Amino acid sequence: MSVNSIHRVRAAAITGLAAVAIGGTALTGTAYAKSGAYVQVSAHAVRIGQNIQVTASGGDDSVRYTFACLDERIGNGGWFALGCSGRPWSAYGRSVRATSFGRVQFRARLIAKSRPTGNGWLDRVSGSVDVLVR
Repeated sequence: MSVNSIHRVRAAAITGLAAVAIGGTALTGTAYAKSGAYVQVSAHAVRIGQNIQVTASGGDDSVRYTFACLDERIGNGGWFALGCSGRPWSAYGRSVRATSFGRVQFRARLIAKSRPTGNGWLDRVSGSVDVLVR
């Protein structure tokens, strides 16, 4: 093998390694935190006196501790807090009795905290889910 051939092989190898290195960094994307708050109901239409199973869940990767809370609104009134999970990163569920005719709405709130016993702040609120009481 001549000296020129060796230089060409070496140059090709270096170019190939550079292409792999550049391609490797081009494939790595920026990381971003995922978060969301969700509410689920057992039925979207119930009779008066029946129970509705409601569950609030969610999380935020950018916050150390998150607690799922559940809110209820009857008719056009204001939102009423039903409760929150006692442990971070766990869902909160409960059974709610339909006591009045019309529309009942539920939503999930995500409370973020920097430590489990510290003060929290509102991270996000889910969309509401309607239940029709007949």
